[in-house]
Amino acid sequence: MWQKIISIINEHEKFVITSHINPDCDALGSELALATHLRAMGKSVLIMNSDPVPPNYWFIDRKNKAKRFHKNSKHLRKLDEAEVIIVVDASGGWERIGRVGQKLSESKAIKICIDHHPDPVDFVDVAVVDTDAAAAAELIYSLLVEMGATFTPHMAQALYTGIMTDTGGFRFPKTSPRTHQITAELLTHGADPLFIYKQIYEQSSAVRLRLKGHVLSSIETAADGQIAYYSLDQKTFKEHNIEFGQLNGFAGLGQEIKGVRVTIYCVEASPNRVKISLRTDGSVSINQLAIEYGGGGHPSAAGASAEGQVDEVIVELVKKVTYLLTETKTETTSP
Repeated sequence: MWQKIISIINEHEKFVITSHINPDCDALGSELALATHLRAMGKSVLIMNSDPVPPNYWFIDRKNKAKRFHKNSKHLRKLDEAEVIIVVDASGGWERIGRVGQKLSESKAIKICIDHHPDPVDFVDVAVVDTDAAAAAELIYSLLVEMGATFTPHMAQALYTGIMTDTGGFRFPKTSPRTHQITAELLTHGADPLFIYKQIYEQSSAVRLRLKGHVLSSIETAADGQIAYYSLDQKTFKEHNIEFGQLNGFAGLGQEIKGVRVTIYCVEASPNRVKISLRTDGSVSINQLAIEYGGGGHPSAAGASAEGQVDEVIVELVKKVTYLLTETKTETTSP
């Protein structure tokens, strides 16, 4: 499974590691752990993403190793020098990587993808995709074990955080015995579950909590309570003085309502551009709908971006999800 990637790593010296726009803990934890081992091997490694590390995730990157891409001479030179580009936790195409993706797509470096999303990987030269893995961090852990890596407490912390958050606290459908075996091993290497939990879930600013209250009070339902939907616009951002990166976790709020099967969450990322997040309880697959909008993801958690006004996009999505639920019911009840 890993031999080709390990051979490429052994034969080259200069690496760039990247992931999707608005990196979450799975993306960042995977990048940081892999980069740490490559540096221990004597490799030159640059982690380069299109967006910065959200403030509530700084604890896994205290030394600021994950850089935000800028079109300056230093960054462009580093990208041009890369011999190998490794994309983690992101498939589907360079557009998923954001601004830096366009630059990386032009590189003559060997391109590798390591992911757990069921999206196309024809944009790279070599790919390892395991859709049964609960998180990309599981795959990075497997690769590092195969390479004989020595796990530092920092690496263990980063990977544990990625797995814990991408499984929703070990409750999502992909959580497996293997998931728990890996996290148990990470605990022996120095991951601190109490510290990680507090950093992720108990460090919100008062401003973020007030915005969360606003979102909760704005949730509406459709399809006899099977759909929960809500949105945020730029005006609300400004009123609460909050940044886009502080919205992690809001996509799943609708799932807390009894009877909800699908949650639709839309954010006005910029004028005439809407970020779409879709979540389900596992009884219906939602990733094909995300693909219609140029996105992708898992059957129970997917996302995309769309042009248009946020209110118009969410109305359209409610109609499409209502139809999807009707079709799913028909398939379930047919003889």
